[in-house]
Amino acid sequence: MLADSSQNNGSGKLTTGIEIDSSIKSVIEFIEIYFGEFSNKMKGEITSSEKSLTDKLCKFLNRQVSAYPFFFHHENVENPDSGRSPQVDIGTLSKSEQLIVGDRSYGEFDSFFSIEAKRLPTPGHKRDREYVIGHDKPCGGIERFKKRIHGDNLRYAAIIGYIQEEDVNHWFLKINNWIGELIVSLPEQWNENDKLVPNQQVSSDVAKFKSKNSRIDKNESDHIINLFHFWIDLTEDKNE
Repeated sequence: MLADSSQNNGSGKLTTGIEIDSSIKSVIEFIEIYFGEFSNKMKGEITSSEKSLTDKLCKFLNRQVSAYPFFFHHENVENPDSGRSPQVDIGTLSKSEQLIVGDRSYGEFDSFFSIEAKRLPTPGHKRDREYVIGHDKPCGGIERFKKRIHGDNLRYAAIIGYIQEEDVNHWFLKINNWIGELIVSLPEQWNENDKLVPNQQVSSDVAKFKSKNSRIDKNESDHIINLFHFWIDLTEDKNE
């Protein structure tokens, strides 16, 4: 698969005849390899801001990515033609001028796998549910992908949760409970598939979940975005 070919030849070019979505799989495998190391570096950063953590994460990932045919860009602009464009926290771009993922073409300036980040908990007045949905504006992590504010042309994306209080099980139950409440109050926009499903424990400090999220605009030709959720535990080891 792509991850193997990129590591072996180190050319930074995507091979022809690769399986559909192998580029996405390569990014996911890369994340699974290196997020644990980042967690170890940032252990104890329980008051650092989301922007600071994500800036460090992006720099850290780019130092590791030389043999792969992609790189990461912090605060990637979603719509280059608009001066008021939203920015996703991390964009993933091909090192070549064009990349085909499935039936979609991405140019040299296009993110083919975008990553949003949220602190757990999100600090600030009435911001506690921001991993899922914003209070008075569409700033929730899942919400922004569902509303096409992020990843309008994507079928796959990710959300990072920086755990700075409590643990993985606490946030898994709480976030799915928030989504459950939205299913009751806004059934035309939220459903059971929006809930997180456990996927694997990547390492002792990194957990992975998946969700299959329907777009709120109901565009049937592109109705679903598949989200990977990577939670990085930054709390100190309670056994120490």
